[in-house]
Amino acid sequence: MSDSDKLNRRDFIATTAGATTVLAAGTSIAVAQQADTLGPGFDQQDPLNHYWTRPLGELVHVDYSLDAKELERPESQERHRIYSYLLMKLILRFWNGNKNGPIGSYPQRARQLDPAAPNRYRGDLNERDDRSHMAWDRYLGHNIACVAVDGLGHIIDFDFNHNAFFRSSAEHAESRLVRRLFSLTDIFDSWKTGPHVEARPHAALLSEVTLYTSLESCAQCSGVMSLAGVKQIVYMQNDFTAYKIGNIMYNLANRTPIKDKAGNPAGSVAGAPVPIPASKVGIAEFDRLNQGNLDFIKTMNDGSEPFFRSANVTDRDPSITSFLCTDAAYDIFRTGAANLDSLQLQFGNYRFPVQDPLPDDPAERALTNEECLAEARKFFEYVDIEGYRGSPHKL
Repeated sequence: MSDSDKLNRRDFIATTAGATTVLAAGTSIAVAQQADTLGPGFDQQDPLNHYWTRPLGELVHVDYSLDAKELERPESQERHRIYSYLLMKLILRFWNGNKNGPIGSYPQRARQLDPAAPNRYRGDLNERDDRSHMAWDRYLGHNIACVAVDGLGHIIDFDFNHNAFFRSSAEHAESRLVRRLFSLTDIFDSWKTGPHVEARPHAALLSEVTLYTSLESCAQCSGVMSLAGVKQIVYMQNDFTAYKIGNIMYNLANRTPIKDKAGNPAGSVAGAPVPIPASKVGIAEFDRLNQGNLDFIKTMNDGSEPFFRSANVTDRDPSITSFLCTDAAYDIFRTGAANLDSLQLQFGNYRFPVQDPLPDDPAERALTNEECLAEARKFFEYVDIEGYRGSPHKL
């Protein structure tokens, strides 16, 4: 065989790689063509039918002009920021990073060490120890929480993630809060969380409730909020392992048609809460928390230092619940929390969602941004002493 007949090794690799690529592409097309078809019943569900053969990127896209038109107004964004800062201050008030207990070594929590005890980390970081402010030092749950606000701007309640406390992976903040809201409606039927329907109390309806949560919701919480009819959720940080499930559920949920007083079609209501990243309302901490989480994941995966170390345990889990125990996360929440006290309103007289004058009855009147801020500050003062990690809004 002459040299001219010999197959060049480099050409062989290139040719083989090209053929492999073509084969893989053909296989992908074949797999796509063999995808399951929508069977009887499923093919009658318009959202599912619409997205069935469309790319995933289109499925997770949220059109905020459809159900969150208020985000186009800086006045409404300001209102959302008030409750977002309140949430961050609540988390800071009850901060507890002792995910693996108070004894051991947390390299990313150096500033949370107890100065009075070597190798011991503080629990709830409350510097005050008096008759009104008890000093806690036990782990009661992750630093993940949410706040519920009704359609008029009144704060209803708040709650924390309590997975560790109940030894359950299902005790997430949003799920706990929604269950609490429904239990409280059996007691307090003077709340105005939605339009009056038949003989049901206003409080039994969550169609005008917004949940502000520190972390993008998982599949469980998105489902619970969808079943509860929660209007929308504003979250302070992405959960990269949740795969935008809230967006997917929002787009796939069937919408409920609505009519005006004359009985004419007047649009529809989403079947799942509108998922709103806090960056949409001007929360700078949203990007900082996301980047801090990515940096933490890299540190854990590099193996340079663990999240926790003791005589018997070395924890390198890059989970977001670990990141939310670190000094880096604490500093970001501290910055956001401080904004609640220093916030200077630009649209203090703005009243959302109703702009037209209403009767003098305060229970039927939406709060102005100035009144929302005053209520948020007052609510924190109440929680600081009486609230602990979740308690009824009305006692």
